[in-house]
Amino acid sequence: MQITPRQWSDNQGNAHSVFEVKFEASDITKARAIAHSKIAYVNVHNPGGIRRTLDVINNRIIAGKLADFAVLQAIRDSIRLRKIEDRFHVSEYDAGRSDGFQQPDPYDLALADSTKASVQTIEVRSSFCYRIGRAQNIVNRLSIYGWYTSFNKIIEPPKDWYWQVIFHSRPKDIPEPSVEGRPPIVVPIFEETLTNNSTVGFIVGGSTREFLEKQGIARNDQDNAIYQSIFPISTGFDAEEMLVKMTS
Repeated sequence: MQITPRQWSDNQGNAHSVFEVKFEASDITKARAIAHSKIAYVNVHNPGGIRRTLDVINNRIIAGKLADFAVLQAIRDSIRLRKIEDRFHVSEYDAGRSDGFQQPDPYDLALADSTKASVQTIEVRSSFCYRIGRAQNIVNRLSIYGWYTSFNKIIEPPKDWYWQVIFHSRPKDIPEPSVEGRPPIVVPIFEETLTNNSTVGFIVGGSTREFLEKQGIARNDQDNAIYQSIFPISTGFDAEEMLVKMTS
């Protein structure tokens, strides 16, 4: 994958660091393989209780795994560039599991700090943005999502860190949004970008557990579940701030 730093702006004109991630064919192939292994053990209902087809589940798993890969690589690059490999090590839960993907993931990534003999858990949230024409507006219009509750998950133990990755594309199962009197918003179809090896995601930042507890609000605009969230994204920590906070 290719990760490129970008500078977007919040509503006040302040800089907000974002990483644009262009995924390679090997990333997509790896994500597809994990989705194939996981799909038989994933709840067919989304967090809000809506039953999904296997095709939808498969593509949502792929999006989630690509998001994991992107954040994992960004953290590893930061650790390497700052020459702190002797202290910090980041790992992916799926890469080390031995249960054949049968059990739910307790976390997505983990950050080990040898000086403190501690391991912190990381959740990577992925979302699609298809109602906004300019990707740069994502940080002012969308949320950072933390833990959630729903009809099939009463309690989700909070993780230490939450990263948000946005795909500026539309899954094919979601109808094209339209507003009367306005031209349609045209964004790529996510599944087509996978086929064409043209998938792009944006690591837009994230939050600590503590910040979500103190500054977060409950939102039910994602899958009909109730998420502890930071809105808008620009009021959380941008991508560079997250990296510095995690490895300081």
